[in-house]
Amino acid sequence: MMMAYLENTQKNYHHLTKGLKKVAESLRTNPVLFATHPAKKTAEIIDVSETMVIRFCKAIGYAGYGELQKDVQQSLLSLKPPKRENGHDQVNSFERIMQSDEENIHNASLNIDWEVARQIVDCLVQSKSTSIVGYYHSFSYAHWFYFLLHHLIDNTSLYRPETDIGFTNKGSEHTVIIFSYYRYALEGIRLAKEAKEKGNTIVIITDSKLSPIVEYGDYVLTIHSAKKSILEKGPITFSVLNALLLHIAQKTGKMDFVNPANTYYIK
Repeated sequence: MMMAYLENTQKNYHHLTKGLKKVAESLRTNPVLFATHPAKKTAEIIDVSETMVIRFCKAIGYAGYGELQKDVQQSLLSLKPPKRENGHDQVNSFERIMQSDEENIHNASLNIDWEVARQIVDCLVQSKSTSIVGYYHSFSYAHWFYFLLHHLIDNTSLYRPETDIGFTNKGSEHTVIIFSYYRYALEGIRLAKEAKEKGNTIVIITDSKLSPIVEYGDYVLTIHSAKKSILEKGPITFSVLNALLLHIAQKTGKMDFVNPANTYYIK
């Protein structure tokens, strides 16, 4: 179940100004900051005015910063730590990292707009062609997604920056998926502009609603994480992509390809 402060933020997000959205993004990715610091210090850390932080609190339905802070504190305290088998608290370093990934994935899932994810699934299944783009470390996400997606839907291609010069297909029946993570590649933004000019349907997968590429997306799936670390974002992103692929497999009747045992249950 989504935490109250996250639900309030999501419900009012589209009505916020650019400055207030910056506060919203900070709350989503780092709620501990709001739980442990007064408004003035929080504003200083995220580089906005204290007035902006207080205005944000009121914009999403709170009387002031104190009320929001109390809500965040209660929400964080209600999170249950991972269970230890046999009552042992001692775990090796590898297991500890995997437990951290598990917690990060769970926390990120609370912030994802799954209705947008469903719309993306429908879009890809119905698309005449799909081109997948990613620069720098985002290329690894693009490549992995392409590798599995092209087995599920026809006419799927991976954009190769070293050989491809742009898009040739025109019209909304052709979809372009662009992965764009911090630090946002200018070439990715250029390709988004080009796809928009050709009338293509654009799917953006990014780590912030303040990403400069967001304005070009017909569908924007934002995958939040508490830190900007690539090592933290990787497991979260691949988990979300896996969820998309499984839903696409179900839609296309190819669940046997992704999971021969057919043990996944998808509504």
